[in-house]
Amino acid sequence: MEDRRYLSVAERREVTSVGIDVGTTTSHLVFSKLILERDPFSKSRKFHVTERQVTYRGRIFFTPLREGNSEIDVDGLLPMLMEEYDRAGIGVGEVDTGAVVITGESTKKENAERIVELLAGESGKFVAATAGPNFESVISAHGSGAVEYSRANSCQLIHCDTGGGTSNIAVIKNGEITATACMNVGGRLIAFDEDSVIVRLEPVADTILEGLGVSLEPGDAISEVVVEKITGAMASALYNVLTGRRLPDFARALMLTPELPPESFEGKSLYSFSGGVAEFIYNKDDKRYGDLGLQLGRHLRGLFTRSNVLVELPERIRATVIGASGYTLQVSGSTTYISPQFTLPLRNLPVVNPNVDRGLMSIEHVHKQITSALKRQDMVEGDAPLALAFHDPVRTEYGRLRTFSLGLLRALPRTVERGLPVILIFDTDIGNSVGNVLFRETGTRNVLSIDEIELTEGDFIDIGEPFEGGDFYPVVIKSLVFSS
Repeated sequence: MEDRRYLSVAERREVTSVGIDVGTTTSHLVFSKLILERDPFSKSRKFHVTERQVTYRGRIFFTPLREGNSEIDVDGLLPMLMEEYDRAGIGVGEVDTGAVVITGESTKKENAERIVELLAGESGKFVAATAGPNFESVISAHGSGAVEYSRANSCQLIHCDTGGGTSNIAVIKNGEITATACMNVGGRLIAFDEDSVIVRLEPVADTILEGLGVSLEPGDAISEVVVEKITGAMASALYNVLTGRRLPDFARALMLTPELPPESFEGKSLYSFSGGVAEFIYNKDDKRYGDLGLQLGRHLRGLFTRSNVLVELPERIRATVIGASGYTLQVSGSTTYISPQFTLPLRNLPVVNPNVDRGLMSIEHVHKQITSALKRQDMVEGDAPLALAFHDPVRTEYGRLRTFSLGLLRALPRTVERGLPVILIFDTDIGNSVGNVLFRETGTRNVLSIDEIELTEGDFIDIGEPFEGGDFYPVVIKSLVFSS
């Protein structure tokens, strides 16, 4: 059996990745080492991530907010994060990839988008700026160990990452994530001082209070009885979402996404939790932090332990940040075409999926499918850069490649006219062929055509410069949603 440790440099690479989580309650980071190995079955010998090792787990600290709690205090946050780089002995220039994730109620802060972009720019060579409930559901499911548990035990596991502001849910069947959802249930929607005087009341908490017939404002004292009432109601609402039960009106108003589809509850399910509240669910912490976390965790533990379906995973509070560090990266195949003047990195590109059928190949068919896909996502061609992602649209026969290229050109007149980048993503190894034919037959410049990356409609991607000495492009696939 081949010993993977001694593969040549050409066959095996190591990259340093960072994950930074700016959450409703806490912020923290981790560094990971990612091992990339060539796929011997890939025609273009692309690299896959075969191993992930967490090399540094940062301290957990409260997310600094400006007075009034409406903005994240970047002047306070950035030095804290940079101190973690120093403690880990890692320079910003040594970080190859990773992701900054802004999660929970933090996505609603007025300066959220600016903060996460700034942190991404300060954190390494190619660090993605990300946010959004579905993305967090996916990476926390990976980072917690839920995906691996489901795969290893051939089971359905419904995983929930409950933090300060939200609960991010992933349904995992035999190691594959089949559905995600998110709900405004978290441990720090209300915070209070040592005298039980409310110092923080997130807007969504008003929905919960109204549903319970309770009236509270910042500066009011909150009693233990009311805390129990609020956390019991939140736990019950989340339990109903996780088990497919009917939601009362106030609970439905807490959903940030559609509810889980009915097929998520077919057959037996196990359940697992991560996030800050998971520390209380699994009895790892019993401290009070001036919020709802302790009582919310106890209520959830009571609801799930009575039915003996609760699974404990390796990671709890650090699940999202470990997922951001270790599970966001894909690497393209080597048969990439890039125009000489093309500039990287590119960030936050929306993905459009034209349904091109190679059996119906014609200029008009390609044009129509691209136009239809843009319309489906309410996008106007030529307004801004985007990525066109295709599933096996054409084979490497010159005449068909030419037809495909002419159809592309007809569908992208304003993009070409304005000099916007033409970004093509294929799940087969034809990127270089398409790019070359597109240039030869149409003279189109400013093209990036890469292969062996699988994308779906609704994704956003970042594309970085190729790894040193190679033709392999790092791509971070994400969902970028900042709540209003």
